[in-house]
Amino acid sequence: MDKIITTDQLRKKLVQHEPVFILDVRPTEQRQEWHIAGSQHLDAYKRLNAGDNTVLDEIELPEDTTVVTVCAAGRISMIASDVLRTKGFNAVSLEGGMKAWNYAWNTAELQFQNGPKIIQVRRVAKGCLSYVVGSGSDAIVIDASLDPQIYLGMAAENGWRIKYVTDTHIHADYVSRTRELSKASGAKHVLLDRTKVNYEFTPISAGSSLSVGEATFEFIHTPGHTLESASLKINDLALLTGDTLFIDSVGRPDLKADPDLVIQKSKSLYRSLKGLLTMNPSIFVLPAHTSKAILFDAKIIGAPLSNVRNNVSLLGASEEEFVSFTSSRVPPPPPNYQTIASLNKEGSYEGHTLADLEAGANRCAIS
Repeated sequence: MDKIITTDQLRKKLVQHEPVFILDVRPTEQRQEWHIAGSQHLDAYKRLNAGDNTVLDEIELPEDTTVVTVCAAGRISMIASDVLRTKGFNAVSLEGGMKAWNYAWNTAELQFQNGPKIIQVRRVAKGCLSYVVGSGSDAIVIDASLDPQIYLGMAAENGWRIKYVTDTHIHADYVSRTRELSKASGAKHVLLDRTKVNYEFTPISAGSSLSVGEATFEFIHTPGHTLESASLKINDLALLTGDTLFIDSVGRPDLKADPDLVIQKSKSLYRSLKGLLTMNPSIFVLPAHTSKAILFDAKIIGAPLSNVRNNVSLLGASEEEFVSFTSSRVPPPPPNYQTIASLNKEGSYEGHTLADLEAGANRCAIS
């Protein structure tokens, strides 16, 4: 019997809704940082590491379902699965632990009548959301955060050629794969013209548009989270808001900024959000992140703008209230955010191990 299960094997089981019981044995503080959606938790790490196997008697497990044990990197979970097998359970350890699960993904789709098809590609633990939007025979990929072959495969399955790739901003919580995807696909790499990176790209000015099949993508400058942040409006049907606006919060303005710049960015964010709120209330907001572990339920993470306006109370604040709140209620910065932002500016991660750099949840929203 196999002793391990790979990220891709577990991912496929969850996509196909096969019964599995996922047991997270990490310390509570690690569990609170990020986890596999739907998993159960038992803080067993220290006792297992000390050789106390009785800790696993403290949780009731199914006898007729595969039990997948999970830890940070796969060592303690292997001990847990070995112990469970001696007790008669069909138990396997997740190879590479949460560090490997960081790259597990699933999708959800949004199809507009007589409009483009939007595939939301979700890194289920980290909450990164990227998009493949296709119309006719062409597609554009926004905020790529996974191996380029994943996006190329989706395009091929739908009969699309990737015509453009872009990022809504210079990310600080994961290494963008957009430039790499541009090279692999031959797609034109487009960025808002005020984006400051150390590689060549095709600049586009705020208010200008790209055509992908019958779909039109208007680039809107929405500074605040970062100075170059952009949102993309698709045919007045959908709005890709990057890290400017989430369905339950707004972007943080403090990263890579001194106190004075934080205030300036907060004011810019306020104005950017006010501009977005003037749009059609039925336009569908699709953000670049969610702060929750993502289920394998194929449900799109997004909402009509009217719903977002009602859900995010901060959108009704005055500028003074907004700036005070967003400049004081920021969560801890993402791990390695300065290194990640620097790599994204350079357009290369050569010499770095992405799994080490990107481990941990994203922290892009105001808490």
